[in-house]
Amino acid sequence: MCSNDSPSQKRDGTTSERPSRPAPAALRADYADSVATVRDTPLPVTRTDALAAQCGTIQDALDTEGRASNEAILTLIGVVAEAVADVASARVVRDDAALPTERPAAAGGTPEYTLTVAEREACLDALADLLFTAVDTPTRESDVTADAQTD
Repeated sequence: MCSNDSPSQKRDGTTSERPSRPAPAALRADYADSVATVRDTPLPVTRTDALAAQCGTIQDALDTEGRASNEAILTLIGVVAEAVADVASARVVRDDAALPTERPAAAGGTPEYTLTVAEREACLDALADLLFTAVDTPTRESDVTADAQTD
């Protein structure tokens, strides 16, 4: 392996190069994919609607400015955290046969909110992917911080 194959590392393990971020158009597509995936999960409708709305806000900012505000990203992270809490508090059953015959769409956080193991994993995977997209999203504030560090 040649020393030019990877960014140089400082003694503390950090790299000297800033990692490249995905282009705004790619991030916008990632948010659209995340919304579609989240809508295909059995998350409560109120959560999927809130996630879709916040992703739309960030997509609009990516379209107009190529970045989002910290506030928009933090709001999205908060909604994801609430959705994770719903999934964590759900009653989990082994298979579809143990599911109630009717599951209310807005039952998150209630005793009626029931998921199979596979559904729980699908929800958590979709929410984790959304968090990774949020982390990759450039913010106005991160640009100011990065500029200050290079001075």
